Amino acid sequence: MSQETSADFTKAYREEMNHMHVTRLVGSGWFSRALAAAARLGIADLVADQPLSDDEIADKTDSDPRVMRRLMQMLTFWGVFVRDEAGRYVLSENFAPLRDDHPWSMRNYCILMAETYDDAFGGILETVRTGKSGFRAVFGTSLYEWLEREENAETAAIFDRAMAELSRPVAAVLARQRDFSDVRTVVDVGGGGAGMVSGLVAAHPHLKGVCADRASVCERGPAQLEKTLNADVAARVSFQPTDIFESVPDGGDLYLLKNVLHDWTPKSGLRILTAIHAAMRRTAEAEGKSPRLLVMEPLVEQDADAVRGMFQLVVCEEGTLGLDQDGIREIIAAAGFEVTATDRLMSNHTVLECALADA
Repeated sequence: MSQETSADFTKAYREEMNHMHVTRLVGSGWFSRALAAAARLGIADLVADQPLSDDEIADKTDSDPRVMRRLMQMLTFWGVFVRDEAGRYVLSENFAPLRDDHPWSMRNYCILMAETYDDAFGGILETVRTGKSGFRAVFGTSLYEWLEREENAETAAIFDRAMAELSRPVAAVLARQRDFSDVRTVVDVGGGGAGMVSGLVAAHPHLKGVCADRASVCERGPAQLEKTLNADVAARVSFQPTDIFESVPDGGDLYLLKNVLHDWTPKSGLRILTAIHAAMRRTAEAEGKSPRLLVMEPLVEQDADAVRGMFQLVVCEEGTLGLDQDGIREIIAAAGFEVTATDRLMSNHTVLECALADA
C-alpha cells in the first residue's frame, strides 16, 4: 500500500468513526424511549431471576411477539439484557436498578426522563433562542401546574416515585455520614414521595419524619410508603400539605431542602428559604430548640454539570440557570441564615448546614 493510499484509508476510517459517534449520540433518544417501554412493561422484573424467550416475555406483557423480539434485540445490543444460546434473555447486572423490587430502583425515574422530560426537550430550541421554558413551550404550562391536572395523574404518581428513587441513595449516604443523635424530628421541605426522610428514619429508629409538599403529593404518599416500607418506619413518617413558598411546618430539629432550590429562580428560592426561616424561628421561640437546616444541591460549577444546568433551563421555572457555590450562599444569606458547615456527599451533592443568623 502506497503512502498516499494509506493516508486516504486512515482519513476514510476516521470519517467513518466520526459518523458512528454522531449516529450513536443522535439515536440515543430512541434507546431511552425503548428503555422506558421495557420499564413500563416490567420486563426487568420478569427476567431478573429466570431466562425467558421473547415469545414468553410478549405473552407475560400482553405484547406483540414480533415487535417484542426487536425491542429485546435493541436493548441487548445496548447491554441491558443478555441473550443465552437458547435465545432467552436475562437482565444484565449493570441494569439491576430497572427492577421495581430493587432497593435502589430507578424504574420510575427512567420512565419520567425518557417520556415527560424528553418531550419537554422538544422545546430546547425555544429555550436556547429566547431563554424561555422549553416545558412551557411544549405543554403550555409549567411542570408542577401540568402535574396537578387530573388527566396527568398517572405521570404525577410516576414523578413522586421517581423523586423518591433519586432520594434513597442520598439518604443512605447522609444517614452514615452525619450524626443524628441530637435530632428527633426531621422536616423535609418539598420532600416529594418522602424517599429522603423515610431513608433517614429507617436508618435511625429514634427519628420521626415529616414530608411537607403539595396536597396532591401528600394524598398519594402514605399508600406508596405502605408498599415500600415496613410498618414501623411508615408509622414514623407523616405527610403535611404545604405551600412551601408561604409556610412550612414548625417543630423540626432538622430541616432538609434537597434538590429544591435548583428548580426555581433565586427570587423563588428566597421565598422558600424565608418560609423555612420563619418556621425555624417560631420553633426556637416556642420550644427552646436550635433547629438546623441542611441545603443539599448538585451545583452547576463545571462543564460536566452543564447537562443538569440545561435541564433546569428547559424544564424548571423560567429563568433558572443553575446554582454555583456563590449563588446558593447569596440566597441563603439573604433569607437570614448563616452557613455553619459544608460537606460533599458521594452523590455529588454539596451540603450546606445553616443556622438562624440572628439566633
